[in-house]
Amino acid sequence: MESQKAPIKLYAKRSFGDKMNASFDFIKENWKPLLKFITYLMLPLSLLQALSLNGFMSQYMGLVSEIEGGNSDTILSALPQLGTTYGLTILCYWVGTMLIASLVYGLMKAYSQRPERLASMTLTELKPLLMHNLRAMFRLSLFTFLLLLLTIALVIGLAVLTPFTLIVTLPLLFALIVPLSLYAPIYLFEDIHLMDALSKTFRLGFATWGGVFLITLLMGIIGGILQGVIGTPWTVAVMVKQLFSMSDSGDAVTVSVGYNFVIYLFAILQCYGSYLGMTFTLVGVAYQYGHASEVVDSISIESDIENFDKL
Repeated sequence: MESQKAPIKLYAKRSFGDKMNASFDFIKENWKPLLKFITYLMLPLSLLQALSLNGFMSQYMGLVSEIEGGNSDTILSALPQLGTTYGLTILCYWVGTMLIASLVYGLMKAYSQRPERLASMTLTELKPLLMHNLRAMFRLSLFTFLLLLLTIALVIGLAVLTPFTLIVTLPLLFALIVPLSLYAPIYLFEDIHLMDALSKTFRLGFATWGGVFLITLLMGIIGGILQGVIGTPWTVAVMVKQLFSMSDSGDAVTVSVGYNFVIYLFAILQCYGSYLGMTFTLVGVAYQYGHASEVVDSISIESDIENFDKL
């Protein structure tokens, strides 16, 4: 039985294959509570996000059709509404990203703290960890966004002076972005200040840069495949609507209330699937963080020494 297996330690030196195995083992062992809490928290957001996503796509495709038909005068009048629906979609995605990261890392923290792990865990028990993580993710996401804006502004400023700087700045920017994957787990798993977490992010990230890149890439691909499969019905439905709306014979079908409702249901599934896909990357990065902490700081040994009198 899964409950009889030894718990999966977060802080442990692991080969790349072992990190992948630990990530899949955690998801396999806890897929029921993961799916339950993801559904509780992400499905309501997906209902709202699907509305803004469908609104944006409908307006965007309508605008494209108008331009192709030679009605370029309608562009300026359509831009405010298009910008509003796009902004709402991005806002929902931002909230969803913070929520799914807070949830997954809250569950992983509870997994290591509870003797019964995640078995029989309720939302009421999870709420303190979830709210703490949400506040932390809000601070972290705003700070990271400002940091990236300043960095991109610097890169653009240097490129204006001379485009040759891009030969150095673009690879450097990529090298700096990869370690930032560890920022969230460091800040959420440890009792640490934001700037200290940033310093530690680059210290651990550069020391294990290859592992961070590979785990993020492969888990991202796996999550992307899952998201693609779940989101395919929405993509196909939107494409069919666009194709048939160009012909008078199919227009009545594709603009009907029933068909639009089906597209909305598929959009909900697409949004929900995107958050399911993120789970793989979040879990993988967490075990990469645990590996990096052990390799660089020997964090589990320090913890054993500090708690020696309790052993």
